[in-house]
Amino acid sequence: MKNFSTFIILFLFVFAFQSGTSYAQEDVFSFMKEYLNSDESSQIEAAKKSIARGNKMDAQIREADKKLEKYAKKKKKLEKKATDAKFLRIKQALYYDKGYKSIYDVYNEKIVNVQFIYEDDEARANDLLEEAATDISTAKRKLQIYRTVSEKDLKKKYSYSKIKSDMSSVVNTEIGAIKKVIEAYSIYLEQEQKRKLEQEEKRVWNNAQSENTILSYQSYLDEYPSGKYASSARQRISDLEEAARLAKEQEEKTRSLAGLKFEVQIAASKKVIPSWQLKRIYKGAQQIKQRNYDGWFKYSVGDFTSYQEAKSFARKIKVRGAFVVAYKNNQKIDIKEAIRGN
Repeated sequence: MKNFSTFIILFLFVFAFQSGTSYAQEDVFSFMKEYLNSDESSQIEAAKKSIARGNKMDAQIREADKKLEKYAKKKKKLEKKATDAKFLRIKQALYYDKGYKSIYDVYNEKIVNVQFIYEDDEARANDLLEEAATDISTAKRKLQIYRTVSEKDLKKKYSYSKIKSDMSSVVNTEIGAIKKVIEAYSIYLEQEQKRKLEQEEKRVWNNAQSENTILSYQSYLDEYPSGKYASSARQRISDLEEAARLAKEQEEKTRSLAGLKFEVQIAASKKVIPSWQLKRIYKGAQQIKQRNYDGWFKYSVGDFTSYQEAKSFARKIKVRGAFVVAYKNNQKIDIKEAIRGN
């Protein structure tokens, strides 16, 4: 079984790339493979070989660690005897560094040449690329210390536990940088799908607008409850509902006004008033109408659809005692009720 540190490296290498991406359980090689040209693919194959060389050193490292087990309780003795194990750890990390750094360079170069459609996506990708570049610089600085370290320094200056920790940190940091570059490239790849979805939503919205009904806008909201035009759709539904309410009120009012008219009553008598006498009361051109209600002969002029028109006419003709009366379907109704309806 591989030692714990190496196992952790390999585990992260295979699975650490799931977080924040859409390619669950895909490693750094298979995800980018279909997007690479032949030259880039060749560089990745070379990187794989370097990583494989590092993996092959696991047996040597395990053997070296096994020899050190008997010195576990004697720290000074362990550090003196751990020189070979330290060199092996550093050499393995250098193989890994060569491979992972090459992968990072290929992928990073790949994304810096692409064109983004959306500014917010480009900003997100650039943030990831900047973080990745920082990770690579951090790993480089940490590993640089050990590239030319002497045997004397290995024995006295750097403990075995620190070297194991530093080498693991270097590799994991580089893997993290690759992960961020892949995530940035994923953002770029997802743009085309994002644009297609936006175009489809726009088509549905245009269709709803062309119909301009509550049903058409609700149909859009059913598909895109949080869509780009959701707020506009809800406002249009509200406007159309209000328009429908006002139209209904107007329709009801129109129905209530059907057959309603106002006249100006100029005289009333228990007996029929002769026409010559009526001409003295009202000298205008309007025809005088005679109706018999409640034992009275009532005389009125005019035919108006609003109370205000009738009232204005009553003032104009200057007939003493004249006032406005209301009829609906030729049936006399209370003037207050007629005014409310009007």
